[in-house]
Amino acid sequence: MQEDAQIIQQILQGNQVAIDELVHLYYDEIFRYIVRMGCSTEDSMDLTQEVFITVMKSIHTYKEQGHFRAWLYKIAHNQTMNVFKKNKHESNYFKTKEENVVMTDFSNKVVDQAFIEELLNQLPVKQRDVVILKYYHGFKSKEIAKITGSTLPGVKSRLFQALQKLRKYIGEE
Repeated sequence: MQEDAQIIQQILQGNQVAIDELVHLYYDEIFRYIVRMGCSTEDSMDLTQEVFITVMKSIHTYKEQGHFRAWLYKIAHNQTMNVFKKNKHESNYFKTKEENVVMTDFSNKVVDQAFIEELLNQLPVKQRDVVILKYYHGFKSKEIAKITGSTLPGVKSRLFQALQKLRKYIGEE
């Protein structure tokens, strides 16, 4: 995206306002990704800040041939996976069921957002990740492969398996 390239160039030149602009542009999107992956709201806020700190420390390594948004999500993905690995057995990193109740239509069934997120949280982390990146954030399978460090067939397989499990969970099979 042209706007991203301009902002990155300004950041590399030391423009502090450009840093604020970049954070303003992507903060909510990255925060929602982390929340949907299963972190609590409070922990997601902390982790989102850590993502942007990492971005600022490593922005000079960004190669313009790729999409900046995918590069940013790769950092968010890696940080989130690191938290899951460190906190496998600690429940405080996972959302409470009371957070985010919103109505939505899910395959001809009206269910609340908490129910959908509960279903997503039943999926293995790698399957949940591809579903969230694809359906909540609009990435193509090829971009998801780059973000997650996986192969394209691996992404497609995890997506297929995840959708099968979700259908089974909501009783569509």
